[in-house]
Amino acid sequence: MNFEKKWLEDFRKIILEYHKNRAPDPFMMWFRQKDSELFFANDFEKVLTILIDARFDQKTTAEKALENTKKVVSLGALKRKSIDKKELPRLIPREGVTAEKWADLFRSSLPKLHRLTEKIIIQRNWTAQQLLDLIRDFSIPYFGVKTSRLAVRWLYELMPTLKIDMRDYKIPVDSLLYRVVCRLGILDPTTDIYYGDNSPADIKIQTFAKTLFPNRPYLLDEPLWVTGRKAEKGGHCFPKNPNCNNCLFQSICRRKFLNIDPSKLGMYTTQYPKKSY
Repeated sequence: MNFEKKWLEDFRKIILEYHKNRAPDPFMMWFRQKDSELFFANDFEKVLTILIDARFDQKTTAEKALENTKKVVSLGALKRKSIDKKELPRLIPREGVTAEKWADLFRSSLPKLHRLTEKIIIQRNWTAQQLLDLIRDFSIPYFGVKTSRLAVRWLYELMPTLKIDMRDYKIPVDSLLYRVVCRLGILDPTTDIYYGDNSPADIKIQTFAKTLFPNRPYLLDEPLWVTGRKAEKGGHCFPKNPNCNNCLFQSICRRKFLNIDPSKLGMYTTQYPKKSY
């Protein structure tokens, strides 16, 4: 086995080991428990619950998102398209949004989430990209790139009655992920520029993911951006002075661009402003 093939195989093993040992997602555990208790009346309620929690799970912890989901489900959100403002208990807001605003945003999102759920279960057979396009077309407040992809992954793993082909799943690219793949040597920020879908960096990242995991390219997403997070959130690959000790990719990292933040060099964030998620 030559060096490149061995490096790819080692990389693949690291990703699989990460998913094997990661802490179970609290929503998935709760959902499976409720499903085993026959809590959900039908597939509509299951899909809607997944969409509600995925939308809540942004710029907060998974545990806080689940608390919000439990609150609105217990209030009857799975059966009603409208909830009066006075009925809704205080929701835990995401970062940068007040609790009152977060509650109003949920109330305005709920009718669209119901209609989206109906569309999903009527067709039953989807590709990942078709689902992502459908979610985008509904323009649900604060249901952005990452939350949409989270919803699709959960639908794939939790809803066996839906047939979802994940082969065309695209990894969302942000500054954290871009920084890590550059330092691993997968991208070169001087030539592999990212400015949105089908830009040079995007094509290379998606191709790399599909090469390693043709049927489950989404497996690369979480380990990469987790590595790029802040220290207090368990990250290692900081914009400057990365902490390589005990990093997930320490054994195979090529340690490129350690003295600069490669995302500042290779991402055109001014031309393509960040989306809310």
